[in-house]
Amino acid sequence: MKKILSCLTVIIFVGAGSAFSQTPTDDVGARIAQLEAQLKLLAEELSKLKQSVTPAAETSGVRSPAIAAVDKSPQASGKTVGVDLPNGLKVIPYGTIYFNAFLNDAGTNNIDIPLFATPTGAGNSSASARQTRFGIRVDGGRFGDANVSGVIEADFFGGTPAVNIGENFGVVRLRLANARINWEKTSVVLGQDWIIFAPNNPVSIADAAIPQFAAAGNPWARLPQARVEHRFDGGRFVVQGALLAPQTADSTSTAAFLLQPNSGALSRVPYLQTRAAFNAANMFGSGKNGSIGFSTHYGRSRASSTSGPIVSQEIDSYGFALDWNLPLQKRVVFTGETFYGSNLGGFQAGIFQNFNTDHAVRLGNSLTPDGVRGIGTRGGWAQLGITPKTAGDKLSFYGSIGLDDPEDEDLISAQPKNFRSRNLAIAFDAIYKMTQHLQIGIEFRRMETSYTQSGLKKAHHLNFGAAYSF
Repeated sequence: MKKILSCLTVIIFVGAGSAFSQTPTDDVGARIAQLEAQLKLLAEELSKLKQSVTPAAETSGVRSPAIAAVDKSPQASGKTVGVDLPNGLKVIPYGTIYFNAFLNDAGTNNIDIPLFATPTGAGNSSASARQTRFGIRVDGGRFGDANVSGVIEADFFGGTPAVNIGENFGVVRLRLANARINWEKTSVVLGQDWIIFAPNNPVSIADAAIPQFAAAGNPWARLPQARVEHRFDGGRFVVQGALLAPQTADSTSTAAFLLQPNSGALSRVPYLQTRAAFNAANMFGSGKNGSIGFSTHYGRSRASSTSGPIVSQEIDSYGFALDWNLPLQKRVVFTGETFYGSNLGGFQAGIFQNFNTDHAVRLGNSLTPDGVRGIGTRGGWAQLGITPKTAGDKLSFYGSIGLDDPEDEDLISAQPKNFRSRNLAIAFDAIYKMTQHLQIGIEFRRMETSYTQSGLKKAHHLNFGAAYSF
């Protein structure tokens, strides 16, 4: 840089001197030759400077599981430029700006990302940007032979303030906050991250803050955890184990800042999850990565019955899941999950229902209170993605289906309750990649939700989305 400045100074002073010393009758060709020589010298100095600068290291961003990936873990998304800190650390900012305009023809539990149809409510239309997210990643730390990195990510899907125009404010919500220690074959993760039970997500232009088919066959959560994973055979086989905060989605706290225990915390037992997976770098000769995994979950809840003798009981929370990401060929990908378990409301499974505190058994024509029972459920989702060659790899189509089907006998209660007994969802997406960073698309979704008292309810959701990632 000093050499460049010196050259510029020489050009200025030489040019100025020439202007004062030469007369209007001087040879114009000599002036041009002098300027060409000076420009050539400047170009040589710029070339040397460019060669002396080391290219920025390729670093990992966090891809949106909604529009760019089926894996819920942070993945590399290309070269990024960070901010250098002392001690060799680099801070890398990233984010995605989301815009969604949507239309619902009937009542749903949530208008911008509906999970199921509701017995009441009316059709509506609006728009939102509250799925927008931002984050920072820190790379470059060392712990012995291990690399240390960290990530903090948030969005604006944390609720709405209690004011008349609060729907457009967007309350900040923590998504990820974890540190990762990577050895050659082993990694340790401490902090809030995606769960390893049923880790896949469908691709969607409409659902980023909540994954598509939540409460319709797609268990998910981001929980505080301590996780260990080990890689075999160059990463072809991976084994993971984690202890997690017991989130049971039944907290009754109404305080703005004071945390109170949910039924999982009252059990004093953390969640335990495991997963084993096979990964292939060129599955089926497609040139794309593929994987097949099997995961398990176990935890407990402590809750009290609400009819008959009031008894405090502990209820098991367990689950088994199979996940797959199969590139059938270069332009066709088949992904999905299937699961079975009980008391999985913390992952929005069981159609967001964990246990029945008023369970009863049938004895003849009468019902006898039976205390608290976990709501068993099974389900899953599948998605087929196609990227036609004629569109220049910019246009992709996705067809998806999801189902969550709780056990009917677990929904029997001494006092009549309107439980959700089945939730089927079908979705179609078309996503066009306008540039490397900008995607637009449209999604149509149909939801069929059955209730123990209200019967079958249907709703349709149409969503135009745009996502700009940086």
